[in-house]
Amino acid sequence: MTTTTARDFTRNFREIRALAARGKTVRVTAPEGVYIFQREKSHKTCATVLEGLGRYRGKGFLSEEGAVALEAGARRRVIAKSPWDEV
Repeated sequence: MTTTTARDFTRNFREIRALAARGKTVRVTAPEGVYIFQREKSHKTCATVLEGLGRYRGKGFLSEEGAVALEAGARRRVIAKSPWDEV
């Protein structure tokens, strides 16, 4: 466990967040009390989410076309547009 002050926490947030992302717990002492900064749960990668969606194939959750697209990893490139662009 790493201990820091509220001032150092705000000044070095990027480094402290990186510590928490690696699974370390950071104890922050402040005039109002003590705060614990840690990663709540592990993150899921995009590939993990796609694998999970692929398991729903044939159960009425995804269309056949959608399941095939997930398996193939097909992506269509779409140009980002601003909502203020004229159509």
